[in-house]
Amino acid sequence: MTTYILVVSNPPHGEVDLAGAAPSLGLAPAEVRMKANYPVPEIWLAAEDESSMAAAADGLRGAGLQVVVVPGQRLSEVPSWTTVSSFAFGDSALSLRLEDGEVGLPYDSHVIAVYCTPRGIVEEARRVGGGGLTEGLRQRSSGIFMARDSLVGFGALGGRSSQSGAEAAPVAPAFVDLYATAAGTLRRLSVAVGKVDFSGLGEQQLPNMIGNLEIFVQEFEGRFEGGAVDRRLLDMQPRQRPMVGGAEAPDRKGYSYATQALSKLLESISPDLKDVSQFELSSRLAFLTTQ
Repeated sequence: MTTYILVVSNPPHGEVDLAGAAPSLGLAPAEVRMKANYPVPEIWLAAEDESSMAAAADGLRGAGLQVVVVPGQRLSEVPSWTTVSSFAFGDSALSLRLEDGEVGLPYDSHVIAVYCTPRGIVEEARRVGGGGLTEGLRQRSSGIFMARDSLVGFGALGGRSSQSGAEAAPVAPAFVDLYATAAGTLRRLSVAVGKVDFSGLGEQQLPNMIGNLEIFVQEFEGRFEGGAVDRRLLDMQPRQRPMVGGAEAPDRKGYSYATQALSKLLESISPDLKDVSQFELSSRLAFLTTQ
């Protein structure tokens, strides 16, 4: 393994000096604008020399870009997914049933929730969900409307995106990753569509998985005073990783997902990251930028 230091974007950004940021990123000003507009945390720079990465980060911050410097090892140390099979909002804690037992998260504990949905789910929800479903969520929620009929019925766990050609990628399920310290150990507890029983919502449960996931998030926000929900991964566009030796899309620069440069970097950091998915990587980076 190579010891890399990473400069990771931490959007949203401020007013950006495009020309000032361009040399640090090795991009044209117009390309910097595209980077700055991308709402999901991603790796922008990587090197073994910590001082050079710290200097580059300072320069990017001076140009109005929000970035954090993260040792590459920390990316590999983020825990893998532990799937939640069911849950219950109790009087003082959220109880999560796992394959290997149960975890309780007190409402006064610090929990980071990374909320992710693939692109297209909201649009299809509005097409197939119906007025009753929309109204049901409006009555329960003042937040964003997220709804779609059961993703299992639409094949979301093994389906394809609506794109065609090289950009098409498997559609991942929507999920909420709960990053919490339980029994002195950081854990990543995943409430994922198609994997979890939403009956813990009680009377609030809808016949719609995405709607239920949104209700779960809002219940979380209302109960965890020290918690935070990161919504930067909502409506993510899935990308297909290129085949070895295959051509890359010309608009993908640096360490953007689905570039050979990123694949090589991740494998150099840890073999365990070699085949990491876009959603898995983005969840890890979102968590690391909150620390």
